[in-house]
Amino acid sequence: MTEKQTQINREFWLKLWSLLKPFKVKIKKLALIIALVQVMILISPYLLKLIVDRIANFDPERIRELLGLVVIMFITEAVTTLIHYFKDKKIFDFLIDIEYHLPILLQKKLVSLPLGYHEKENTGNKIIKVQRGVDKLVDLMINACWEFWPTITQITFTFALMCYFNISISLIFIFFVPIFIYITYRMNQVTNPLRHSRHSQYEQASGMLGQSIINIYTVQSFVQEAKEAKKYKKTRDNINQIQQKEFGFILNYNMLRGFTIDIGRVCIVLFSVYMAWRGAISVGSLVFFITLSETAYHALFRLSRTYDRLIESSTGVQRITRLLDEKSDIKNKPKIKNIKKLNGKVEFKNVYFSYNPKNKIKTLKNLNFLINPGETVALVGPSGGGKSTIVKLLYRHYDVTSGEIIIDDKNIRDYDIYEYRSNLAIVPQDVEIFNTSIRENIAYGRKKVNIDEIKKAAKIANIDFVEKMENKFDTMVGERGVKLSGGQKQRVGIARAVLSKPSILIFDEATSNLDTHSERMIQKAIENISKNQTMIIIAHRLSTIINADKIMVINKGQVEEGGTHEQLMNKDDGIYAELLKLQALGEIK
Repeated sequence: MTEKQTQINREFWLKLWSLLKPFKVKIKKLALIIALVQVMILISPYLLKLIVDRIANFDPERIRELLGLVVIMFITEAVTTLIHYFKDKKIFDFLIDIEYHLPILLQKKLVSLPLGYHEKENTGNKIIKVQRGVDKLVDLMINACWEFWPTITQITFTFALMCYFNISISLIFIFFVPIFIYITYRMNQVTNPLRHSRHSQYEQASGMLGQSIINIYTVQSFVQEAKEAKKYKKTRDNINQIQQKEFGFILNYNMLRGFTIDIGRVCIVLFSVYMAWRGAISVGSLVFFITLSETAYHALFRLSRTYDRLIESSTGVQRITRLLDEKSDIKNKPKIKNIKKLNGKVEFKNVYFSYNPKNKIKTLKNLNFLINPGETVALVGPSGGGKSTIVKLLYRHYDVTSGEIIIDDKNIRDYDIYEYRSNLAIVPQDVEIFNTSIRENIAYGRKKVNIDEIKKAAKIANIDFVEKMENKFDTMVGERGVKLSGGQKQRVGIARAVLSKPSILIFDEATSNLDTHSERMIQKAIENISKNQTMIIIAHRLSTIINADKIMVINKGQVEEGGTHEQLMNKDDGIYAELLKLQALGEIK
């Protein structure tokens, strides 16, 4: 094993031990109980040795002693069974705790990671990473508790007992151990790359399956069912080929391990029989040594198979340890002061930003603007100009590369990120709807809210369709709001944002999925609620933002124009005036 591989293995087991930190006391107690069980198991072979020796040299006057040994053997077996029961109960409690604790820990980690991580990672990959990681860790603990640690202690105590009674027979056992270990090491060295490749393919297949189901409307609308099935089958074919190759290696090496054990057992039996024939050991000792050697070799083979399963499980576990090691660049400073309510003053000062820090091309370049509290400001301009990026930076989903974002005369990084975000609300272009009721979807941004507040927010957002539904606000909307139209989902998102009573309210193409009537209703709602907070509207439909206090044209990451609707429309060579003309001609909506 190379030094690098040794370091990687050491780091993995240290991370695993750190992951199991809440269970360390339980693990230590379990280790002691398992060791006690293995000691108790070895008492019976020794008692059998004594019984066989007394039968071989039978003395009628010592019949009570013989019967006493049989009774002691029975009592020992009964006590061992009781300890086994207690041990198994403790193991089950331990495994249940792990299966409860880990998914909660991983879900908490996932939702706390920044938006940048989730934009790079496929949803299906993340889900399978958690599911398989938890399953594999539970498998690893099952093997550790019922196989690995019992087998390790069994071999240790058995070998110690063999050495105590006869060192010569013990040396035969020792001779075959390194050969067996080397074969096991070689097998895992050969199969490990295949194992890692297989797990990567599992995640890829899961991602494909998730994407085809999530985007089922597009798949079926464009008649691409066969294409998706073919892509998925190709990945599963790759997994099958890897498995065939991997398990072929395992079978071959298992045969070598089996032959090694068989030769070792025969050698010990032959040598023990020879010593008994020479009178060097008694018949009872012969039985005792053969029993011990059978136990030791069986335990050695069990240990190797357990080690194989541990390595198999560790591959999946490594993925969740890497997930837990993921660091967020978006962090709170120490000793952040609490805030209750922001006034809503927003200022970008010399802001530069790139999604890839190594990329010299900046999404935003020397961006400067000021929004006063209570102002309604519209951001317009060609697609890809940086409008949505401004919102992500304002939400602090990303931090600026250079420059400052100032909120209420204070750097955005000086606020507690969670309290700060609770002062913002956004209605995105694609509103995310949860698989629950309309009422719960509207109330998502609030901890406590009554139905009257929900109805008021729904009225502002023009949610009139709810009255036609059988269960009104308790109507279940289905996964991703499949039972709602695009415009209905948009209005639910608007009601959700309004209900959270933010200091800064953001509309990111919020009317893009609405019909003309609904758009007008939303425009009226915007006028009503804009009096109470700062409002930022990103729009392609310029009719939405005619009454904005200020309009900024964002192009190539900079503010190229700024002013009111009247001021900008009168600039004949301006970008805004050109956009108005295009919309008037119906070239864009």
